[in-house]
Amino acid sequence: MSSKDKLPLAIGRLKKIIIDQGFCTLCGACEAACPVHAIKIADGKPECIYDCANYLDHCSICYDVCPHTEALLIETPNLGCYRKVLLAQAVDRAAKVGSGGRVVTSLLTHALEKDIVDSAVFSGANAAGPIELKPLVSSVPDDLLSAVEIHFFPSAVAKAFSSAVLEHRKQRIAFVGVPCHVLALKKLEAWQHKLAENLKIIIGLFCLWAFSSSKLLQYLSRNYNIQPSEIQRISLAGEYLIHTRKGTTRIPLQKIKPNVLNRCRTCMDFSAELADISVGGAHPLKDWSLVIIRTKRGEGFFNDALKHKVIRTKDIDEAPEVFARISEMATNKKDSALKEVKKRKRLNEPIPPATESFVEGHTA
Repeated sequence: MSSKDKLPLAIGRLKKIIIDQGFCTLCGACEAACPVHAIKIADGKPECIYDCANYLDHCSICYDVCPHTEALLIETPNLGCYRKVLLAQAVDRAAKVGSGGRVVTSLLTHALEKDIVDSAVFSGANAAGPIELKPLVSSVPDDLLSAVEIHFFPSAVAKAFSSAVLEHRKQRIAFVGVPCHVLALKKLEAWQHKLAENLKIIIGLFCLWAFSSSKLLQYLSRNYNIQPSEIQRISLAGEYLIHTRKGTTRIPLQKIKPNVLNRCRTCMDFSAELADISVGGAHPLKDWSLVIIRTKRGEGFFNDALKHKVIRTKDIDEAPEVFARISEMATNKKDSALKEVKKRKRLNEPIPPATESFVEGHTA
Protein backbone atom coordinates (compact mmCIF):
# COMPACT_ATOMS: atom_id res chain seq x y z
CA MET A 1 0.00 0.00 0.00
CA SER A 2 1.47 3.35 -0.97
CA SER A 3 1.52 6.19 1.53
CA LYS A 4 -1.08 8.13 -0.38
CA ASP A 5 -3.50 5.18 -0.09
CA LYS A 6 -3.20 4.89 3.68
CA LEU A 7 -6.10 5.94 5.86
CA PRO A 8 -5.28 8.89 8.14
CA LEU A 9 -4.61 8.01 11.76
CA ALA A 10 -7.65 8.65 13.90
CA ILE A 11 -6.04 10.80 16.57
CA GLY A 12 -6.10 13.82 14.26
CA ARG A 13 -9.78 13.29 13.54
CA LEU A 14 -10.52 12.72 17.22
CA LYS A 15 -8.73 15.96 18.10
CA LYS A 16 -10.52 17.99 15.44
CA ILE A 17 -14.05 16.62 15.91
CA ILE A 18 -14.18 15.80 19.63
CA ILE A 19 -11.33 17.25 21.71
CA ASP A 20 -10.98 20.70 20.15
CA GLN A 21 -14.77 21.19 20.18
CA GLY A 22 -14.99 20.57 23.92
CA PHE A 23 -16.93 17.29 23.63
CA CYS A 24 -14.43 15.11 25.53
CA THR A 25 -15.60 13.93 28.97
CA LEU A 26 -12.20 12.49 29.97
CA CYS A 27 -13.33 8.85 30.23
CA GLY A 28 -9.89 7.60 29.12
CA ALA A 29 -11.14 5.07 26.54
CA CYS A 30 -8.81 6.42 23.83
CA GLU A 31 -5.78 6.00 26.10
CA ALA A 32 -6.93 2.54 27.15
CA ALA A 33 -7.48 1.32 23.58
CA CYS A 34 -4.37 2.74 21.86
CA PRO A 35 -2.28 -0.26 20.74
CA VAL A 36 1.01 1.68 20.93
CA HIS A 37 0.22 3.74 24.06
CA ALA A 38 0.55 7.04 22.21
CA ILE A 39 -2.32 8.81 24.02
CA LYS A 40 -2.32 10.11 27.58
CA ILE A 41 -4.86 12.11 29.57
CA ALA A 42 -2.94 15.20 30.64
CA ASP A 43 -3.92 18.73 31.65
CA GLY A 44 -7.61 17.98 31.31
CA LYS A 45 -7.58 16.50 27.79
CA PRO A 46 -6.20 13.57 25.78
CA GLU A 47 -2.85 14.27 24.16
CA CYS A 48 -0.80 12.37 21.59
CA ILE A 49 2.61 12.10 23.25
CA TYR A 50 4.44 10.89 20.13
CA ASP A 51 3.75 10.25 16.47
CA CYS A 52 1.91 6.92 16.32
CA ALA A 53 2.28 6.98 12.51
CA ASN A 54 5.85 5.74 13.06
CA TYR A 55 4.42 2.46 14.34
CA LEU A 56 1.09 2.03 12.54
CA ASP A 57 0.17 2.28 8.86
CA HIS A 58 -3.40 3.21 9.73
CA CYS A 59 -5.50 2.93 12.87
CA SER A 60 -8.96 4.14 13.87
CA ILE A 61 -9.37 2.64 17.33
CA CYS A 62 -9.08 5.82 19.43
CA TYR A 63 -11.78 7.49 17.35
CA ASP A 64 -13.98 4.39 17.13
CA VAL A 65 -14.10 3.71 20.89
CA CYS A 66 -14.81 7.30 21.87
CA PRO A 67 -18.34 7.42 23.33
CA HIS A 68 -19.00 10.70 21.52
CA THR A 69 -18.29 9.55 17.97
CA GLU A 70 -20.79 7.65 15.80
CA ALA A 71 -23.37 5.82 17.90
CA LEU A 72 -23.78 2.07 18.30
CA LEU A 73 -27.54 2.48 18.58
CA ILE A 74 -29.44 5.22 16.78
CA GLU A 75 -32.60 5.40 18.89
CA THR A 76 -34.22 3.37 21.65
CA PRO A 77 -37.17 3.92 24.00
CA ASN A 78 -36.64 6.53 26.70
CA LEU A 79 -35.09 3.99 29.12
CA GLY A 80 -33.49 1.83 26.45
CA CYS A 81 -34.11 -1.89 25.99
CA TYR A 82 -34.48 -4.06 29.09
CA ARG A 83 -35.63 -7.42 30.41
CA LYS A 84 -36.96 -6.27 33.79
CA VAL A 85 -37.39 -3.17 35.96
CA LEU A 86 -37.64 -3.51 39.73
CA LEU A 87 -36.93 -1.84 43.04
CA ALA A 88 -33.95 -3.04 45.10
CA GLN A 89 -32.48 -2.42 48.50
CA ALA A 90 -29.19 -3.49 50.05
CA VAL A 91 -29.76 -5.80 53.02
CA ASP A 92 -26.65 -4.39 54.72
CA ARG A 93 -27.22 -0.63 54.70
CA ALA A 94 -24.14 0.34 56.72
CA ALA A 95 -22.23 1.95 53.84
CA LYS A 96 -22.36 5.75 54.05
CA VAL A 97 -23.51 6.34 50.49
CA GLY A 98 -26.85 6.90 48.81
CA SER A 99 -29.26 4.05 48.15
CA GLY A 100 -28.03 3.56 44.57
CA GLY A 101 -24.48 3.33 45.83
CA ARG A 102 -25.41 0.77 48.48
CA VAL A 103 -27.06 -1.54 45.95
CA VAL A 104 -24.07 -1.37 43.60
CA THR A 105 -21.65 -1.80 46.51
CA SER A 106 -23.56 -4.88 47.70
CA LEU A 107 -23.57 -6.40 44.21
CA LEU A 108 -19.83 -5.86 43.80
CA THR A 109 -18.93 -7.06 47.29
CA HIS A 110 -20.92 -10.26 46.81
CA ALA A 111 -19.34 -10.88 43.39
CA LEU A 112 -15.83 -10.44 44.81
CA GLU A 113 -16.48 -12.65 47.83
CA LYS A 114 -17.98 -15.42 45.67
CA ASP A 115 -15.17 -15.09 43.09
CA ILE A 116 -17.63 -14.22 40.33
CA VAL A 117 -15.32 -11.33 39.49
CA ASP A 118 -11.70 -10.80 40.46
CA SER A 119 -11.85 -7.00 40.59
CA ALA A 120 -14.07 -3.95 40.28
CA VAL A 121 -13.37 -0.71 38.43
CA PHE A 122 -15.31 2.35 39.60
CA SER A 123 -14.97 5.99 40.62
CA GLY A 124 -14.39 6.94 44.23
CA ALA A 125 -14.14 10.17 46.16
CA ASN A 126 -10.70 11.71 46.30
CA ALA A 127 -9.22 12.75 49.63
CA ALA A 128 -9.46 16.32 48.36
CA GLY A 129 -13.25 16.19 48.66
CA PRO A 130 -16.45 14.53 47.42
CA ILE A 131 -16.47 16.38 44.10
CA GLU A 132 -12.90 15.35 43.26
CA LEU A 133 -13.19 11.85 41.80
CA LYS A 134 -10.52 9.29 41.07
CA PRO A 135 -10.84 6.03 39.12
CA LEU A 136 -10.14 2.96 41.24
CA VAL A 137 -9.31 -0.70 40.72
CA SER A 138 -10.07 -2.95 43.67
CA SER A 139 -10.09 -6.66 44.43
CA VAL A 140 -10.84 -6.17 48.13
CA PRO A 141 -14.51 -5.87 49.21
CA ASP A 142 -13.67 -3.49 52.08
CA ASP A 143 -12.53 -0.87 49.56
CA LEU A 144 -16.09 -0.61 48.27
CA LEU A 145 -17.85 0.31 51.50
CA SER A 146 -18.05 4.02 50.77
CA ALA A 147 -16.61 4.27 47.28
CA VAL A 148 -19.46 3.79 44.85
CA GLU A 149 -21.96 6.60 44.50
CA ILE A 150 -23.81 8.46 41.75
CA HIS A 151 -21.29 10.98 40.49
CA PHE A 152 -21.59 14.31 38.75
CA PHE A 153 -18.01 15.01 37.68
CA PRO A 154 -15.58 13.55 35.09
CA SER A 155 -13.51 10.48 35.97
CA ALA A 156 -11.17 8.50 33.70
CA VAL A 157 -12.70 5.19 34.73
CA ALA A 158 -12.33 3.63 31.25
CA LYS A 159 -8.60 4.29 31.54
CA ALA A 160 -8.66 2.51 34.93
CA PHE A 161 -10.19 -0.52 33.20
CA SER A 162 -7.09 -0.71 31.00
CA SER A 163 -4.93 -0.53 34.12
CA ALA A 164 -6.88 -3.39 35.69
CA VAL A 165 -6.07 -5.59 32.68
CA LEU A 166 -2.53 -4.55 31.80
CA GLU A 167 -1.05 -3.65 35.18
CA HIS A 168 -3.09 -5.65 37.69
CA ARG A 169 -3.60 -8.63 35.33
CA LYS A 170 -7.28 -8.94 36.18
CA GLN A 171 -9.38 -11.22 33.97
CA ARG A 172 -12.97 -10.98 35.28
CA ILE A 173 -13.70 -7.33 35.84
CA ALA A 174 -16.89 -5.64 37.02
CA PHE A 175 -17.04 -2.15 35.53
CA VAL A 176 -19.15 0.68 36.99
CA GLY A 177 -19.69 3.95 35.16
CA VAL A 178 -22.08 6.60 33.91
CA PRO A 179 -23.59 6.36 30.39
CA CYS A 180 -20.58 7.70 28.43
CA HIS A 181 -18.25 5.32 30.30
CA VAL A 182 -20.60 2.43 29.54
CA LEU A 183 -20.74 3.32 25.86
CA ALA A 184 -16.94 3.43 25.66
CA LEU A 185 -16.73 -0.10 27.14
CA LYS A 186 -19.46 -1.39 24.81
CA LYS A 187 -17.51 0.00 21.87
CA LEU A 188 -14.45 -1.92 23.04
CA GLU A 189 -16.62 -5.04 23.03
CA ALA A 190 -18.16 -4.25 19.66
CA TRP A 191 -14.76 -3.79 18.02
CA GLN A 192 -13.52 -6.96 19.78
CA HIS A 193 -10.65 -5.11 21.41
CA LYS A 194 -8.38 -7.42 23.41
CA LEU A 195 -9.15 -5.52 26.63
CA ALA A 196 -12.83 -6.46 26.37
CA GLU A 197 -12.02 -10.15 26.83
CA ASN A 198 -11.51 -9.39 30.52
CA LEU A 199 -14.88 -7.70 31.03
CA LYS A 200 -17.33 -9.69 33.16
CA ILE A 201 -20.19 -7.25 33.79
CA ILE A 202 -21.06 -3.60 33.17
CA ILE A 203 -23.12 -1.71 35.77
CA GLY A 204 -24.37 1.68 34.63
CA LEU A 205 -25.32 4.60 36.88
CA PHE A 206 -28.10 7.04 36.01
CA CYS A 207 -26.66 10.40 34.97
CA LEU A 208 -28.37 13.61 33.99
CA TRP A 209 -25.22 15.69 33.43
CA ALA A 210 -21.61 15.93 34.55
CA PHE A 211 -20.31 19.28 35.72
CA SER A 212 -17.19 21.29 35.16
CA SER A 213 -15.97 21.31 38.75
CA SER A 214 -14.33 24.74 38.50
CA LYS A 215 -17.43 26.37 36.99
CA LEU A 216 -19.79 24.75 39.49
CA LEU A 217 -17.68 25.71 42.49
CA GLN A 218 -17.54 29.32 41.32
CA TYR A 219 -21.31 29.29 40.76
CA LEU A 220 -22.06 27.89 44.22
CA SER A 221 -19.71 30.34 45.90
CA ARG A 222 -21.04 33.35 43.99
CA ASN A 223 -24.76 32.58 44.18
CA TYR A 224 -25.19 30.54 47.38
CA ASN A 225 -22.08 31.36 49.43
CA ILE A 226 -21.19 27.65 49.50
CA GLN A 227 -17.45 26.99 49.68
CA PRO A 228 -15.83 23.79 48.32
CA SER A 229 -14.74 22.63 51.77
CA GLU A 230 -18.35 22.76 52.97
CA ILE A 231 -19.77 20.37 50.36
CA GLN A 232 -20.41 16.89 51.72
CA ARG A 233 -22.48 15.37 48.93
CA ILE A 234 -24.51 16.22 45.83
CA SER A 235 -27.68 14.33 44.95
CA LEU A 236 -30.44 14.53 42.39
CA ALA A 237 -34.15 14.40 43.21
CA GLY A 238 -35.97 16.38 40.54
CA GLU A 239 -33.54 19.19 41.36
CA TYR A 240 -29.95 19.24 42.52
CA LEU A 241 -29.40 19.01 46.27
CA ILE A 242 -26.13 20.39 47.62
CA HIS A 243 -25.57 18.85 51.07
CA THR A 244 -23.32 20.76 53.48
CA ARG A 245 -22.75 20.80 57.20
CA LYS A 246 -25.11 23.77 57.37
CA GLY A 247 -27.97 22.00 55.60
CA THR A 248 -29.26 21.28 52.10
CA THR A 249 -29.51 23.79 49.26
CA ARG A 250 -31.96 23.03 46.44
CA ILE A 251 -31.12 24.26 42.94
CA PRO A 252 -33.50 23.87 39.96
CA LEU A 253 -32.11 22.03 36.92
CA GLN A 254 -32.26 24.98 34.55
CA LYS A 255 -30.39 27.26 36.94
CA ILE A 256 -27.48 24.88 37.33
CA LYS A 257 -27.36 23.67 33.70
CA PRO A 258 -24.91 26.37 32.45
CA ASN A 259 -22.22 24.67 34.56
CA VAL A 260 -22.40 21.26 32.87
CA LEU A 261 -19.76 19.95 30.47
CA ASN A 262 -20.24 20.94 26.85
CA ARG A 263 -20.70 17.36 25.66
CA CYS A 264 -23.32 16.61 28.31
CA ARG A 265 -25.64 19.21 26.80
CA THR A 266 -26.16 16.96 23.77
CA CYS A 267 -26.10 13.57 25.56
CA MET A 268 -29.39 11.68 25.28
CA ASP A 269 -28.67 8.72 27.55
CA PHE A 270 -29.93 9.11 31.12
CA SER A 271 -30.08 5.50 32.31
CA ALA A 272 -26.92 3.90 30.81
CA GLU A 273 -28.91 2.13 28.12
CA LEU A 274 -26.08 -0.19 27.02
CA ALA A 275 -25.15 -1.51 30.48
CA ASP A 276 -25.93 -5.04 31.66
CA ILE A 277 -27.56 -3.56 34.77
CA SER A 278 -28.51 0.08 35.34
CA VAL A 279 -28.99 1.50 38.84
CA GLY A 280 -30.29 4.84 40.08
CA GLY A 281 -32.27 6.50 42.80
CA ALA A 282 -35.94 5.68 43.39
CA HIS A 283 -37.15 9.05 44.63
CA PRO A 284 -39.38 9.59 46.59
CA LEU A 285 -38.73 6.18 48.18
CA LYS A 286 -36.02 6.33 50.81
CA ASP A 287 -33.31 3.64 50.85
CA TRP A 288 -34.57 2.02 47.63
CA SER A 289 -33.06 2.02 44.15
CA LEU A 290 -34.49 1.53 40.70
CA VAL A 291 -32.73 -1.34 38.93
CA ILE A 292 -33.01 -2.03 35.19
CA ILE A 293 -31.91 -5.52 34.15
CA ARG A 294 -30.93 -5.28 30.48
CA THR A 295 -29.03 -8.42 29.47
CA LYS A 296 -28.91 -12.13 30.23
CA ARG A 297 -25.51 -11.82 31.91
CA GLY A 298 -26.84 -8.92 33.96
CA GLU A 299 -29.84 -10.97 35.04
CA GLY A 300 -27.65 -13.87 36.15
CA PHE A 301 -25.31 -11.55 38.04
CA PHE A 302 -28.18 -9.83 39.84
CA ASN A 303 -30.12 -13.04 40.60
CA ASP A 304 -27.09 -14.62 42.26
CA ALA A 305 -26.90 -11.73 44.73
CA LEU A 306 -30.65 -11.99 45.28
CA LYS A 307 -30.39 -15.74 45.91
CA HIS A 308 -27.75 -15.15 48.58
CA LYS A 309 -29.94 -12.48 50.21
CA VAL A 310 -27.44 -9.68 49.65
CA ILE A 311 -30.24 -7.52 48.30
CA ARG A 312 -34.01 -7.54 48.55
CA THR A 313 -36.45 -6.47 45.85
CA LYS A 314 -40.04 -5.50 45.30
CA ASP A 315 -42.13 -5.09 42.19
CA ILE A 316 -41.99 -1.73 40.46
CA ASP A 317 -45.79 -1.81 40.30
CA GLU A 318 -45.82 -1.20 44.06
CA ALA A 319 -44.45 2.30 43.42
CA PRO A 320 -45.62 3.39 39.97
CA GLU A 321 -44.66 7.01 40.71
CA VAL A 322 -40.98 5.97 40.78
CA PHE A 323 -41.05 4.51 37.29
CA ALA A 324 -43.04 7.48 35.99
CA ARG A 325 -40.51 9.94 37.40
CA ILE A 326 -37.46 8.12 36.00
CA SER A 327 -39.15 7.74 32.62
CA GLU A 328 -39.94 11.46 32.62
CA MET A 329 -36.36 12.40 33.46
CA ALA A 330 -35.02 10.18 30.67
CA THR A 331 -37.48 11.69 28.19
CA ASN A 332 -36.68 15.23 29.30
CA LYS A 333 -32.95 14.63 28.92
CA LYS A 334 -33.41 13.40 25.34
CA ASP A 335 -35.74 16.28 24.51
CA SER A 336 -33.35 18.83 26.01
CA ALA A 337 -30.40 17.36 24.12
CA LEU A 338 -32.36 17.27 20.88
CA LYS A 339 -33.25 20.96 21.23
CA GLU A 340 -29.62 21.80 21.94
CA VAL A 341 -28.42 19.89 18.89
CA LYS A 342 -30.99 21.49 16.60
CA LYS A 343 -30.01 24.92 17.92
CA ARG A 344 -26.36 24.20 17.17
CA LYS A 345 -27.24 23.06 13.68
CA ARG A 346 -29.10 26.31 13.03
CA LEU A 347 -26.11 28.29 14.28
CA ASN A 348 -23.69 26.10 12.33
CA GLU A 349 -21.94 25.07 15.55
CA PRO A 350 -20.17 21.71 15.95
CA ILE A 351 -22.18 18.66 17.04
CA PRO A 352 -20.79 15.36 18.38
CA PRO A 353 -21.07 12.59 15.76
CA ALA A 354 -22.79 10.39 18.35
CA THR A 355 -25.91 12.54 18.07
CA GLU A 356 -25.74 13.52 14.41
CA SER A 357 -27.55 10.48 13.01
CA PHE A 358 -30.20 10.68 15.74
CA VAL A 359 -31.06 14.24 14.84
CA GLU A 360 -31.27 13.44 11.14
CA GLY A 361 -34.23 11.21 11.93
CA HIS A 362 -36.20 14.06 13.49
CA THR A 363 -37.82 17.01 11.83
CA ALA A 364 -36.41 20.43 12.53
